[in-house]
Amino acid sequence: MAPQRAKARASHPQPQPPPQPSDYETDAQPAVDVPLPPPRSNEELNFSVLRRVYPELLAIEHVTPYAALYTFNLETQQWEKVGVEGSLFICQLTPSPIGAERYCAIIYNRRGLENFYQELTSSDEMEISDPYVILQGDLVYGIWIFADPPPASTANCRVETAAKMMEIADRAKASREAIEPTPQAVEHDEAASSAPMGRQLSLRELFGQQPAPAQPDVLGQLFMKAKQNHNGLG
Repeated sequence: MAPQRAKARASHPQPQPPPQPSDYETDAQPAVDVPLPPPRSNEELNFSVLRRVYPELLAIEHVTPYAALYTFNLETQQWEKVGVEGSLFICQLTPSPIGAERYCAIIYNRRGLENFYQELTSSDEMEISDPYVILQGDLVYGIWIFADPPPASTANCRVETAAKMMEIADRAKASREAIEPTPQAVEHDEAASSAPMGRQLSLRELFGQQPAPAQPDVLGQLFMKAKQNHNGLG
């Protein structure tokens, strides 16, 4: 009878423990410590984002946390907000074909997909009149720059940004004139002086001429109204 009991036990093997997951890959390959990339600064992140949109970007010269864009309506003599608001970047671009330095102003829009982009070529194309930095482009643009009241750290933001934009524009002009041959500069001046009556007015012609005594000071009234409405601009 004993052999029969042994046979019965042999026909019902004992349950085996479940197989353990293989650790072959860990054993086969030595562990390698891959260092994490160093954290990037805000300036590096901003540059990376802007460079995707503007490949000619070389460096960010100045950043203003918040600015809003306006255009000047010649018919109504009023500033009109255009829905472009966000950080203002003053940037250096790749040199021009003749090797001159180039710079631009960019408002990276938080309100929509369309940013503001304008090259800064000369301070002659700019005017500073609180609360706007005025630029001559396809239209007459006014950039309103946010600044907290004193003694906040951003109290001088508007003045500092305006001064930086003028400095950058003059740097671009000086670089261009140092390289540009004199005959071309003369031809440019002659062409500008002989432009047809339908040509675009310069900022100095638009804002710099003094009105006749019998005419109202339209620009003075415009900026006075802008100052009165200053608190509602942002």
